[in-house]
Amino acid sequence: MKPLDIMLIVLAIAAIWAAVELALTLRKARVNLDEVSHSATEAIDQATPVIAKLDGVVDELQPAIREVTPLVEKITVVADAASVGLGSVNGILGDVSAATHGVAGVGESASRIMNTATNAAVGVVSKVASFGGITIPEGQQLIGKGAPEQIAGEPADPVEAPPARKGGYVTYEPVSSEDPAEGQE
Repeated sequence: MKPLDIMLIVLAIAAIWAAVELALTLRKARVNLDEVSHSATEAIDQATPVIAKLDGVVDELQPAIREVTPLVEKITVVADAASVGLGSVNGILGDVSAATHGVAGVGESASRIMNTATNAAVGVVSKVASFGGITIPEGQQLIGKGAPEQIAGEPADPVEAPPARKGGYVTYEPVSSEDPAEGQE
């Protein structure tokens, strides 16, 4: 045997071996392809009812989807109206705040006017008392607690002013209509 014959025999054996490997690979590929085909068929069979249900849902959603756009527009209008309403409320609260400050200013002005008038009245009464010869003992006042008794010359019992309540209001005791000077004669 020649070396060429040995090489041909080796090549023939290698070709047979390659053909057998190719056949085995094709057989395995066919089995795998059958499994993939079977799995795909099962997946399609399972997906078909789901797709049918989704199709029905989409058909049912079509009218609702048509109504979403007007609904969004209405919501936008309501939100805009709410914003305008909140702006109006803000303006009203600003007006109320300004009015409250105005009323507080009027109250303070009235208090100042009353204090000025009271001080002027005290000054006038003091001058009239000094011209009429009435003497006021030191430490006593003409106007205030027990003023009629003090003018007549008899000291009055000190009366405490009621405590101020929250909000600045004061409750006074009722005044009797009797003239204290009449009882002294």
